[in-house]
Amino acid sequence: MTTITGLLSDLDRVLLSTEQIHARIREMAAQIEADYAGQTLTVVALMDGALFFVSDLLRQIDLPMQIVTLGASSYHGSTQSSGEITIQWPKNAQFKGQHVLLLDDILDTGLTLTAISERLRQEQPESLRTAVLLDKKRLRTHEASPDYCGFEIADEFVVGYGMDYQGRFRNLPCIGILKP
Repeated sequence: MTTITGLLSDLDRVLLSTEQIHARIREMAAQIEADYAGQTLTVVALMDGALFFVSDLLRQIDLPMQIVTLGASSYHGSTQSSGEITIQWPKNAQFKGQHVLLLDDILDTGLTLTAISERLRQEQPESLRTAVLLDKKRLRTHEASPDYCGFEIADEFVVGYGMDYQGRFRNLPCIGILKP
């Protein structure tokens, strides 16, 4: 059985500490709360990678909201996007006329954010904005930019704080780079 200490030893380095992540999430929450003041928010949260980000962010936002989760993946166990996205769309979700905020852990190629944003626009929301914890600075295969961003990072594969490599490392309280 591998402990968190054991998982930390698999990191080449810590990119973002728990304290840095939580401080930035509080700032993002304050901005989102101000931007949506007086409105009900419909949050679409991408799982599993965004689990910790979504949980911590939404507990900081004092607005009425409903939460819809969906599964989306383009990595399929690799350290690079496959270029093909798999989406598990919720059966009874209604987005027409709603103020929708799409949350994801990381903006990488732009494929996931673009595909899901396009699908949500078909549902005719009143508004649609996106928020990501990490924006990976790289050439994108799909044009995408978040309305809210936690951190810009270099083009490196990261784990921790919900993000995984082959199902491991999600429970790390920080974000780091794996040893080669």
